[in-house]
Amino acid sequence: MTEVLEEVRKGREIVSEIEKGPWPNFIREAKKTRYLVDLYGASLYLKRDLFTTGGYVSVPGVPTGILMRVTSRPDIGESANVVRVLIPSGNFMTSDMMDGFCDFADKYGVGMLHALSTGHNIEIPGIPKERVRDFAVEFRDAGFEMGSTGDAFRNVTNCVGAALCEYANLDTMQARDSFYDRFNDYAKYPTFPHKVKLKISGCPLDCARSTQKADLGIVGSWEGAPIVNEQMIKKLGSKKIDDIIQSCPTLAISASEEGIKIKGEDCIQCMGCLRKGEGAISPGKEKRFLIYVGGKLRGKKGPLTGKLLTRVNTMDEAMNLIGKIVEVFSDHAARKERMGDLIFRIGMKGFLDLMGMKAGAMNVKDLRTNIFYAVNEEDRKQIPERIVRGEPQ
Repeated sequence: MTEVLEEVRKGREIVSEIEKGPWPNFIREAKKTRYLVDLYGASLYLKRDLFTTGGYVSVPGVPTGILMRVTSRPDIGESANVVRVLIPSGNFMTSDMMDGFCDFADKYGVGMLHALSTGHNIEIPGIPKERVRDFAVEFRDAGFEMGSTGDAFRNVTNCVGAALCEYANLDTMQARDSFYDRFNDYAKYPTFPHKVKLKISGCPLDCARSTQKADLGIVGSWEGAPIVNEQMIKKLGSKKIDDIIQSCPTLAISASEEGIKIKGEDCIQCMGCLRKGEGAISPGKEKRFLIYVGGKLRGKKGPLTGKLLTRVNTMDEAMNLIGKIVEVFSDHAARKERMGDLIFRIGMKGFLDLMGMKAGAMNVKDLRTNIFYAVNEEDRKQIPERIVRGEPQ
């Protein structure tokens, strides 16, 4: 009889405690699969992760690559791999699709799906490397496709946009589909210095987190002031109207005979008034698209917030600009250097020079404290006077 290791025995005691109770329990569900529960329990006991990331590699038949999950304790549990799935735009999946993914997880993996991940991916864990090629052939024959893992465009994330949200300024799902129509090869074959993540949000609320987690972000916006429905705004009552006025961070909203008035040139599209307006305030009619670059959560320089590059008028312009951005990134980034790290190294002005674009006020976070940018007179005229005077926003 094989002696049970102390960390495994102690780990089993911990997971047994977690498993107690009448509520739905992830330990109870994990035990129904081939997941390495002993390895997980030992990690809890030792207070360190025994499953580490081993990077990603390409295998024959899967140029987009697979994630490698390497265990530091092979005496407790074996290393395994994770295969990403390319799912439809907006995460709209049929029950038949999910059944199919589950069948492949049972046959090739540990009988478990990772859905949805923080990157809006579905992942099938636990596929041995020697079985990945057979998995890929059968997976494609079933009408599915694998997502990207290597130094390519990763799986593109988008909010559901107009399919659900009244704030959407663009059809995010059509935008994602148009992206793959044009850049599918960049998603299937790793050719970049490092991975590139693209996320698409329908409005500045940015539910897809394109300004936080994406090397490239597209955000639906508009020109001018939001639209105010006079009849609906009056029904809100004076207290709610005052709350909307007082909550505007740039003082762009004022009271009027119609209820409220919004100065479009002062609106920063924080979406506060739209959320408080209970449908009485909606995005403006003239739609625009904000393009952000350089956001990420991890990397050599740590987390970086995406920088506003420019604003375009059509999705075709946005796609053309993406093509130019990745061309500059491919030509000038060092090996394993994210786009945000490249911009950090050469500066936003240097990145704009490589893009052949002129720097403007929108490219700087704070004009009053950023000593690396000179504000010319043309830019200064476009800045609200109270900001120039240094008054609180």
